[in-house]
Amino acid sequence: GSYFRVADALNLWDGRDVFQNETDVGYHHRFRKKNSKGGIKQSTVRARTVTEEYATDSFENLLFSICRFREITGFYPRRITVISFSFKRERFETLHASALHWPLRHFEYVGVDPPPSTGFDIVESTNGEKKNSLVPFQSDPYGCHSEILQQKRKDRNPFSRKAPYELTCPEISELLNWCGPELISRTKVPW
Repeated sequence: GSYFRVADALNLWDGRDVFQNETDVGYHHRFRKKNSKGGIKQSTVRARTVTEEYATDSFENLLFSICRFREITGFYPRRITVISFSFKRERFETLHASALHWPLRHFEYVGVDPPPSTGFDIVESTNGEKKNSLVPFQSDPYGCHSEILQQKRKDRNPFSRKAPYELTCPEISELLNWCGPELISRTKVPW
């Protein structure tokens, strides 16, 4: 999963990895209830940490995290730091941030990989990244037309859930629905 630190105010986690069982609505309720009653100590970090649970790929992780930040704070972030595997850096920096017209001077990517002793193979992962994500996103920056990207989204959303961000981030509803393949106009984004 990926971790997104949006500005210095809020920490966002890809919720698909936090809550593995999408059907366990009770788990979500128990977690929130326990947390709201002080069952989990409220530190300043915990109070600023939320999940984004609708994204099905890296492009949506970035876009939806921006929207989730706006839902929580009432404004869009000024800075974004993404922490994930190093082999995803090019995709985030050159494709996803560009597709959103996110200013690179306000975007930081921190690559972290498990040690080889864990069995993690950086070469194999990099090759898989190039074939299954980087190359498809190069010709389909919003992930709407490539069969491989569409199949990933379908497979990762077995209950056909729809993100609520058109309602909570109306300023970017056109971006949320943009399919390209040309990039959306810079005038359509508020940052």
